[in-house]
Amino acid sequence: MIEVTSSVFPTNVIEVIEIPLKGIDPDIQVFKRPLRNTDPQQSIGIFAQMWDPDEESFEMMGVDNAHPQMPTLQRYVYGIQAFVKDGDEERGLATHAYLAGSIRRVLYTFPPLRVALASLKVEFQDGSAEKLTRWGIRTARYFAGEIDGVNLYLATLEFWVETETRGAQA
Repeated sequence: MIEVTSSVFPTNVIEVIEIPLKGIDPDIQVFKRPLRNTDPQQSIGIFAQMWDPDEESFEMMGVDNAHPQMPTLQRYVYGIQAFVKDGDEERGLATHAYLAGSIRRVLYTFPPLRVALASLKVEFQDGSAEKLTRWGIRTARYFAGEIDGVNLYLATLEFWVETETRGAQA
């Protein structure tokens, strides 16, 4: 049976991002999953969406090595959602815009988050290690709708991190 004693990519990034997002407002609930329309009036969701290996990056063992190879570089993509539901359309739009902007500001400029992301590293039993090297926001998609007279607003930011895996000798 697998016993997890420490987090690895992609969950370690979610754990690090969750902390400063909780600081945006103490009344906003942060979930480590995609949001639902039944979630609280103002919510944030963080979840992994995709792992994208760079198939051209096999520097770790060389092309002619007989051992199984993994790409050296990989990108993880996360969805970070800002959710607002409000009976008043103007207030809901304004609140949603503010919440989505606050999330972007935290991701780009919050110094403790920058330090925490830059320090993420996972060491494996074979002696190799995966370290976060870069991150950013690619896009934000916005949705507005209405269910039972309540206006719903959802922004999903596409946050990415790039990691590099090095062998035991590196």
